[in-house]
Amino acid sequence: MAAREGSSPWIAFLAGIVLLALIAFGVIAYTGAQQQRRAAEFEVNLPDTKINPPDIDLPSPPPAPQVPPSAEPAPPP
Repeated sequence: MAAREGSSPWIAFLAGIVLLALIAFGVIAYTGAQQQRRAAEFEVNLPDTKINPPDIDLPSPPPAPQVPPSAEPAPPP
């Protein structure tokens, strides 16, 4: 079997990644996508109103759940 001669394919792979990164950076810089965009402003003017909360009588909560008795007897004191 013949031995490989020349540069490793990893160098070509890394060079391709760098080339793609440079192209992507150029496209982004050309289109101006890195410009800061202004935030939209929204204002609503409403009259001051006083709304009283409704008077509601809530029912009492249900009783708390009870733990069933243990199957083992309590140890003697």
